[in-house]
Amino acid sequence: MDEIRINRIRSMMKDELSVLINRELKDPRVPFVTVTQVELTRDAKQATVFVSVLAMNQTHAEPEVIESCLKALDNAKGFLRRSLSTLLGLRFVPDLLFREDKGLENTLRVNEILKQLSDEKEAAKKEAEKKNAAG
Repeated sequence: MDEIRINRIRSMMKDELSVLINRELKDPRVPFVTVTQVELTRDAKQATVFVSVLAMNQTHAEPEVIESCLKALDNAKGFLRRSLSTLLGLRFVPDLLFREDKGLENTLRVNEILKQLSDEKEAAKKEAEKKNAAG
């Protein structure tokens, strides 16, 4: 399948899955989920769907919540594929694999480390200024 068609299918799947999961799926194990990326194999037989689970009042969701959500999405795979088939008008809908997208979590961790380094650098600078003023 050509790259343009793969990209178009990937984009449409991402948009439609976001709507389906958050509006049509009635499973209490699935909190608000953002579909961040869809990767499609060259033959469009398999799609890996990366999701980010948004936790209320926290910077990241607990591992148990994420695991439960991924299992619920896997259980709803048939419903999602049927819905995609109708919405996208595809003859063959790819098999769906759901994975956690850790991009936001990694970004937050990097920012935290950079802040610690900045704080340490500032403390070292103040310490050096104190030594220079005393000596």
